[in-house]
Amino acid sequence: MATSTEKKQSPKNGLALVWLDDNSGQDPEIKTIFLSLFEQVFFFTDPTACLELIESAEPEPPCISILISGKYGHMLVPTRLQPLNQVKDIYVYCMDIVRHNQWAQQCDKVQCVESDFPKILKHIQNDILKLTKQNPQPMEIQNEQEQEQQEYIPKPLERFKDDNNIYDQLALNLLLQNSDDNNDGVEDFENYCQIHEEENDKLKNFKPDLSIKEWYKRDLSAIHLNSTDIIQLWTLRWFIRSFYRQITDECNRFIKDTPKFIANYGTWLTTDELDGMKHRIGDIIIFTEFLITHAHRDVALNSIVDKKDEKTKYKVIFEINVDAETSHIVPYCEIETDQVLFWFGSRYRIMKIEFIEQEDPYWLIGMNLCSTLNKNQSIQNLYEYYLNDLNKLNNIHHGFGRILMYKSLYYQAEKWFENTNHYEELAELAIRQNHCEQANQYLEKLPEDSHDANLLRAYVNILTSDDNITKGRTILMKIISDATDKIVRARANIALGFISLTVTQQIDQALEHFTLGNDTLCKNLPDIHPDIAKSFIGIGYTYFVRHDINQAEKSFQTAFDIQKQCLPYKHYDFARTRNGLGHCLAIQKQTMKQALSEFGHAINILIRTFRKEYKKHPEVLLTRIDIERVQKGKELGARNTILDYI
Repeated sequence: MATSTEKKQSPKNGLALVWLDDNSGQDPEIKTIFLSLFEQVFFFTDPTACLELIESAEPEPPCISILISGKYGHMLVPTRLQPLNQVKDIYVYCMDIVRHNQWAQQCDKVQCVESDFPKILKHIQNDILKLTKQNPQPMEIQNEQEQEQQEYIPKPLERFKDDNNIYDQLALNLLLQNSDDNNDGVEDFENYCQIHEEENDKLKNFKPDLSIKEWYKRDLSAIHLNSTDIIQLWTLRWFIRSFYRQITDECNRFIKDTPKFIANYGTWLTTDELDGMKHRIGDIIIFTEFLITHAHRDVALNSIVDKKDEKTKYKVIFEINVDAETSHIVPYCEIETDQVLFWFGSRYRIMKIEFIEQEDPYWLIGMNLCSTLNKNQSIQNLYEYYLNDLNKLNNIHHGFGRILMYKSLYYQAEKWFENTNHYEELAELAIRQNHCEQANQYLEKLPEDSHDANLLRAYVNILTSDDNITKGRTILMKIISDATDKIVRARANIALGFISLTVTQQIDQALEHFTLGNDTLCKNLPDIHPDIAKSFIGIGYTYFVRHDINQAEKSFQTAFDIQKQCLPYKHYDFARTRNGLGHCLAIQKQTMKQALSEFGHAINILIRTFRKEYKKHPEVLLTRIDIERVQKGKELGARNTILDYI
């Protein structure tokens, strides 16, 4: 199927974009951006129809740019699209960039292979800019385009994060486990070296049996790792395993002579970053990147690159106290005399912050190196629970996709599972995005006697129409009567609670279902598992409908307190809990401003999570309605989409 979109403001440049992807054209904001660059834009999900259109175009002059998924690119670009004169440029959007670069490098029309959509957009913008330099657009149109494109400008990964690093450590742990194939990932690493041609020779010289001092260079992109970048960790998995073994061995030798020392790391901080540090004295902070530190503070100060600008305002020295007797800390080693490299994802407690006045003033932040994962028993239990589940998959690639889902990175997870037979995960991802038709297509490939699959089928029935709710309820009742898995039965009870609360309005029965589901999850999951937090949401809305606002707020606050212990602060689940708290706070006039603040946090998280669907996603729409009702002084009811409860 294809759609073509034109608008009056489209540039008359004779250029067309053809986008072939299973999910092409779903985001109206991206459509608007492309229409500011191309005279015509076509969206295809059917490769046959796409080829027909492209092949029917006049061969001269070359005027068609193609944006294509990795799956269809591998299938069509080398043999069908690359030879066509009418095709000018090709851009490949995929999650596995190393794999798709292998064939793309043989096609000179392929301009880039990227997993980051903003980077794709930037490539396209730059290529269009080169073509239109001799015929510039009026300034007012340029300004409008800049405003439209602002949301998609690539943003750097965070250098610092709070204490919730469970999912990042799970990903690293999966990689570091012994692989049956010691060469697993070697080919990806070699392809990575080829992509980064300017450092090809340096990276190829990396040998696991050489000391780090012999091969380590600051400008190698392979060491610009970030503990939060799951896809990069996967691409460089062989390198990471080898490097980790090296640095661990050298760390063991280093601490024999230097069990305690002070290291200094120099950098610039933005105003927001420094303010955040000031408010976190006594708290934990995680450095997501490698740290190159110095024994002497003046050397660390001199190592800071002079790039002060409007956003990067404050020169800072992190003074790190290291005690090798602290258990389970990241490895580190001396790469040069008086220069120590710390592994990425290191965790610290901020002890002091002071301003040092001198000719070249700076801020001094004192920190203690801590164990890489919080030693709190609840955190440890949750980590072990997840790790056990992931190990049962016996497939690291599958496990990484699950971690993307745990982190509520649904678009990345969907791309990750592309071309796999993990239909249960794909169905759940489609449901989260309210793509029920697509979810049904995946569910058709799953056995009818699978209780996990049937639970997803029940969700789809409840989401699609009132007529299907009865079907969904029947499926849920059968799960409760037949399933031996207590967790699945608990989730079925929560879904039945939703039906009782919002459809049949049997409030007592709703509370019974929600409470039963909550009790079962509390008995069978670690005490801070995110599913336990979610199970309090239904209880909270039931009390809200009963006008027992104190109990409702207590339920939502309990969910929120659990989430703060285990989830990244921008996680999707926080939106559901903040919406619940907003409902309770909106009851009283004196807390209405606070209620709007909670709804504001919720809608920001939802838009960030569902960037492609936010204009039509039911949770976003309901939150907008709730905000409008509060602003007009109208009463709120319980949320009426099951997506808020599961």
